[in-house]
Order: sequence, then structure tokens, then C-alpha cells
Amino acid sequence: MSADSPLDPGRRYATLTLLRGALTALALTLVFGLLAALYTIPALAPVFQRFGLDLRQLRPLHDTFASCWIFLGGATVVHHFLGRRAGPMTGADRWRLQIQLVAWAAAGLGILVTLLFRIGTGREYLGFHPALSALIVVGWLCYVVNFFRVVAPTFWSEPVYVTMWGVGFLFFLVTFAEQHAYLIPGIFADPIRDLQIQWKATGTLVGSYNLFVYGSLSYATVTLSGDDRYARSGTAYALLGVGLLNSFTNFGHHTYHLPQRPLVHWISFVVSMTEIIVLARAVLDLWRVTRDHRGGLSPVTTAFAAAKWWTTVILATAILISIPPVNALVHGTYLVTGHAMGATIGIDTMILLGAIVWILAETTGRETGRAGPDPAMLRHAILGLNVGVAVLVGWLHVAGLATALTRAGLGPDATYVLPPWLATSQGILLLAGGCLTVWFGAALLIRVAPTAFRPTRQG
Repeated sequence: MSADSPLDPGRRYATLTLLRGALTALALTLVFGLLAALYTIPALAPVFQRFGLDLRQLRPLHDTFASCWIFLGGATVVHHFLGRRAGPMTGADRWRLQIQLVAWAAAGLGILVTLLFRIGTGREYLGFHPALSALIVVGWLCYVVNFFRVVAPTFWSEPVYVTMWGVGFLFFLVTFAEQHAYLIPGIFADPIRDLQIQWKATGTLVGSYNLFVYGSLSYATVTLSGDDRYARSGTAYALLGVGLLNSFTNFGHHTYHLPQRPLVHWISFVVSMTEIIVLARAVLDLWRVTRDHRGGLSPVTTAFAAAKWWTTVILATAILISIPPVNALVHGTYLVTGHAMGATIGIDTMILLGAIVWILAETTGRETGRAGPDPAMLRHAILGLNVGVAVLVGWLHVAGLATALTRAGLGPDATYVLPPWLATSQGILLLAGGCLTVWFGAALLIRVAPTAFRPTRQG
């Protein structure tokens, strides 16, 4: 299928359905993030508790739907690629797609309801009931089959983004299964072993969705520019190779506090630093490609440019917090939360927003003859969202560093307390950054929702 041909109606339906799911997950992420920030204000916590809400529900809901946003955003881009590449869907493709969509929708609704009623595991980043994981895997397997049915004959000659997605599909299944190792009685009975596996699996799962995000960035810039030389370059494949190596080793800097061989930590540290430097180069190069071919700063290039700057910031903090003595101080503080939030929103979310805005404008604007979201307003919303996230992430770094320094000054045998000024101000400042982020995030969603949720029919 030509790059300029309209998408097959069935694949267009799949792309828009997943796009809507991604935006819904992003909206829920913002809502639960704001509620969690409000809960940190001591005067408001009792109000939440009267309604049966606390951080045991709000945090896993926020974390889970943030992960859903990233995976569904990546799935949107992958299905857009399939629409351009594969032509009309077969009958089997349609059945698998329907199973995928129903299974994921049921899992999302189940996660929302069960966590609100405190039915879950209480585990970090996998707080929902394992029965819902089965639905996720069923949908994922259908997703994998539909992808490889199209690309398998030419997989080894495809651009790097196809390789990233293909490896990411399989890597997710392995790491997701590993995250459920706690269901094995012998592992759950050994807390140290359980933690080692849990944090290894969580760290490597991040590697799987990074493959979808960075593959989406590569695909979007290649399609926008019409130039696939970068996607076939040595730099692109170096990013993939080092990223894969990192995905298997980066858990070490999450587990400095657990008994492990020093060699594991050193390998993790060195490989992590190599990957993020290559990533910084790749994001910069890809942004230049888009800028040079499109001219000016559209919402898409604004989002990609923001990802470039956030990559620089995350590079600096990642180098610092991966140094073992520094990690020992900041582990468990808001600084690590700020780092993760900066990576998730600043890099992953900006890349996916850029790709989704482009897909939405192309799919609904060109093919229906109606105008999509206003580019100027979208660009302002993206810029404002970055300001809000910068305030939030900056404050989390300040709060985390202050906590770490206080911890160091108290010594290992002293009672741990927050600095007085931090104890009285952290809730208000966290709420201020959160409100800015939610305000501009909501502004962006409000601008794209009328176009994204315009009624469509399956072809």
C-alpha cells in the first residue's frame, strides 16, 4: 500500500479505537495522579478516607493507567503502520483484533473497579489481581499474531522500528510472566528472592515498552520526512543493540539495596550509561530529521523537541542516581519518583503525543475532509504540559535530595524524620505541580477529544 493511500477501513477502525483507549488511559492517569497529590495534604487525607480512598488505591491506579497509556499509545502507532503496510484485514485478522480489543477493555475496566474496591495484590507496579493479567496476555497474543503475520516474510530486511516492535512483543511476554513469579509458593515464601525477581522483572518490563516508544518515534519521523536512511543506519541499530543489552541488565541499579554480587551492579551501571547516551544522540538526530523536512514547529515537532530536552535532563539524573553511594542515599525518596516521572512524561509521553497527534490529524482530517485539532492550540497545550511537569519533577527532586541529605546527617541508628520545612510544604508544592500538569494535560485532551472520539464505523 502506498504511504499516501487511505487506510483500510478495518485497520483505520483499529487504529482509532486504540488511540481512544490510549487517551482514556492518559486521562485516568491524570485524574488519579491529582487525587494522590491532594491526599498528601494532611488536612485533606481524612476527607479521602471517609470515602474509602487512600494511597493504597490511588497510587496503583495512577501507575497502572500510566503504563496502559504507554502500551496503548505504542499499539496505536503499530496499527497505523499495519494500515499503511498490510492493506485489507483478513477474516482471521478481524477475529483476533476483536478478541484483543475486548480482552484489553475488560482488563482495564476490571483493574479500575477492583482496585477501587481494594481487590489487588499490593505489589509495586503490578497491584491488580492476577486474573486480570490473563486478559492482558490473551489480547497481547492476538496483537502479536496480527503483527507477525504481516511482517514475518520480510522481518530481517525491515527498518529498525519494525525490529524494535517485534522484539518488544516477545520481550513483554517474558518479563510480564516473570513479574508473576511470586505466584509460585517457593518464591513468595522467600522475601529476598521475591524482591530480587520483582525488581528485575519491573526494570526489564520498562525495556519492553521503551522498544515500542522509540520504535514509534523512528516510524513517525521516517514517515513524516520520507527518508528512511536513519532507520537503517548504524546509529539506529546501535541504539537497538545497546537497548536490548540494557533491558537484560538494567535491573541491577534498582536492587543495590538487596544482596547481590557487586559485578551485577557494575555491569548494570556501565550498560545503563551507554544506553542513555545513545538514546540522547538518537532523539536529537530524529528531531533534526523532522524539523529539517517539515519546517517550523508543529505540535508534532514541539513534542519531539520536548522529548529531546527531557532526555538531556534524565541523562543527568540517571548518571547520578546510578552511582552506588548516591543511590544508597536517594533510594526510596521523591527524587527517584521525579526521575521516573520525568522519563515517563518527558520522554515517553512526549514521543507518543507527537505520534498520536500526527496520526489523528492524518486519519480523521484528510480522510473525512474535516479539520482536526487546532495546531496552535495543541502546541500551546504541549508547551504548558511540559512546564507543569518541569515544576512537578523539579520539586520532587528537591524534596528527595533534602530527604536524602537529612537521612545521611541522622546516621544509620537515628530515628528518621523529614526536614521540618519539607514536612509542612511538600503537600502544597506537590499539589501545585500536579495541578499545573493536570490543567495542561486536560487542555490537550479537550482539544483532541472531539476529533478522536468522532463516531466511526468498522470497515
